[in-house]
Amino acid sequence: MIYKIKLALFTMLLFSLSYGASFDCRKASTEVEHLICGDRELSQLDEQLLVAYKHAKNRNNPERTKLQQRRWLKYTRNDCNSVACLKNAYTLQIERLNAQNTLRSHSKWSGSYALDGDELRIENSLHFSYNSVGGNGHLCNIEGKLNKVLGKLQFHDNANDCHLSIEYLDPSSLRLDISICQYYCGMSAMTTSGTYIKK
Repeated sequence: MIYKIKLALFTMLLFSLSYGASFDCRKASTEVEHLICGDRELSQLDEQLLVAYKHAKNRNNPERTKLQQRRWLKYTRNDCNSVACLKNAYTLQIERLNAQNTLRSHSKWSGSYALDGDELRIENSLHFSYNSVGGNGHLCNIEGKLNKVLGKLQFHDNANDCHLSIEYLDPSSLRLDISICQYYCGMSAMTTSGTYIKK
């Protein structure tokens, strides 16, 4: 009887020392689940994965995302038999889901926009190109990576005094505010601020 009480107390202590995961560690039944519950970093990765998965499911095709996650659980995570294998599998899956979420969140900006012959092109990766043709065929050509700052996309080349700020207006238009980027523009070519319409 005393042995059973000690065993019960030990089991309760063991589970109280287990780290938080996205599931109830008291109900852990597989070797993989026990490995997750017994390692702090792995438990945190499990929680991070749940957050990334929920965002992906909300922003993308829910059924396809759910199917992909089930396949990952069955054929990748559950094939692991060590903490190192699980940490690697979790890290790669979180990166994949976060990349998918990032591309999705940037997709509203992507496309080609025009204003009076000037063209602004934005890719899902937030790489952009701006082209404007001035007198005598001289060209303004600006390319770079945009950063998201307070709901706007921005590009700053302080060394050459070139600055862009892009505001999302609606699915078919953006507001571009751009400085005179002389380094990027040939003679008689100029940058144009204003509302750019999606082509």
